[in-house]
Amino acid sequence: MSETDTQRRWRGRAGVWVVRLTALAMVSACAPAQEEFNVRRVVLITLDTTRADHLSALGYDLETSPWFDQLAAEGTLFERAYAQSATTKPSHASLFTSLYPIQHGVQRNGLVLEDEFVTMAEVLAGAGYRTAAFTSADAPLGGNLRQGFQHWDEPQGEYSRALMGGAAYRPARPTIDAAIEWLGAEVEPDASMFLWVHVYDAHKPLMPPPEYRQQIDEKLAVAGIEAHDTRLASQGLPAGRAQLDQRVLDYDAEILYADTELRRLFDFMASQDLQDDTVWIIFGDHGQGLGSHGNFGHSVHIYNAQLHVPLLFWSSDGAFGPRRVGDAIVELTDVLPTVMDMLQLGELEQAMPVQGRSLWPYLQGSTPSGRRLFAFSERSRYTGKPKRQEKFNYEPGSRYSYQDLGYKYLLFTEGPDEFYDLSADPYELVDLIDSEEYAEIRDLFRDRLVQLVASTESGATPGSVSEEALEQLRALGYIQ
Repeated sequence: MSETDTQRRWRGRAGVWVVRLTALAMVSACAPAQEEFNVRRVVLITLDTTRADHLSALGYDLETSPWFDQLAAEGTLFERAYAQSATTKPSHASLFTSLYPIQHGVQRNGLVLEDEFVTMAEVLAGAGYRTAAFTSADAPLGGNLRQGFQHWDEPQGEYSRALMGGAAYRPARPTIDAAIEWLGAEVEPDASMFLWVHVYDAHKPLMPPPEYRQQIDEKLAVAGIEAHDTRLASQGLPAGRAQLDQRVLDYDAEILYADTELRRLFDFMASQDLQDDTVWIIFGDHGQGLGSHGNFGHSVHIYNAQLHVPLLFWSSDGAFGPRRVGDAIVELTDVLPTVMDMLQLGELEQAMPVQGRSLWPYLQGSTPSGRRLFAFSERSRYTGKPKRQEKFNYEPGSRYSYQDLGYKYLLFTEGPDEFYDLSADPYELVDLIDSEEYAEIRDLFRDRLVQLVASTESGATPGSVSEEALEQLRALGYIQ
């Protein structure tokens, strides 16, 4: 008997109710007893378009993120976290579902997440948490990413699409204002709540308030232009960037502005007794090229300038820190399993095999027995107009990356592959694809990546890949 569309949707939704029914009876193997760790509120913060290496907590020479730095000094900061896409909507869909874009199908902003996939908001709503989202952009974050949110707030009025002439966007201040207004009117101190706040300021058009740009200019004067140029060059950016391209300083000012506004939200929650038993999760959905590899933006490439992102967990009771995890590679897909372990919500039954691994042991100060060994990212085939493709240096075809702490392989469906020694070349400036010295590790990474693409695309688990799925990659020349 064939499965109907309704049955398929229910099968996807069923994970929410399985979680809800088992939450009281089932405790994850690595979670502590309830009396040891209680969470009434989870706050998820998206720092859109934010490179990890432009936050001062992660080594940037200008202080762009004093609030984030404070929480990083008190919580658990993952220094090697990677997004699964350098595009906003695919990246969020992966974080919310613990699936790769090649699985959930949202491989660019214009696509819709299917109903069968269970999101973080649905999981927490099913477990009794009140859910609310406040986003600073509409187009990249609609289309079924709203699943599970009981309250949704996006740019309206003077920030609407009709008045702005393009995608609706609002600065951090009005987004934080809206979140504060809702918290003050709707949330009691003893309420269970999942709050998602998205700030978009580091994304173009890069129009920081003048006072924040002035602060960055003052910090630059203290650091010294030549020293700062040296820092930017070490990040793979063209030499003399601080002098020749003011957009990088605008970018840093936007990060500082968003950080300041998020501190205002943090302080408001504390003033309203909404900070007890609260966990904050702060992440970047993707980075920004800033000129590396000939591209200032994102979505085009999957070099680490666009993939390496901040990821921080902070607990109001100080249980998560201070810790810095620099010897482990993690993905944004790991966030949902971590939340479920933290809240003791059992196992997620997703429509496809989930890719995330719980980071809960790291938050407790230990190392998981089955730690992640690699990060996978992708960029889907570009289908836009040729003029736009040329303008944004958007090479044809799809591309995938597989990296661990030492090496990274990029597989292209059109054009030659690339391979990098990240230990010696963290910004992927020297392509070693033809180096005989690296032939053995290069071939191993290529084979692993080919297998991973074939398995996730077919919906199978690694090790059970069909010959038909592998044949698709043979046709592209990746398997002999």
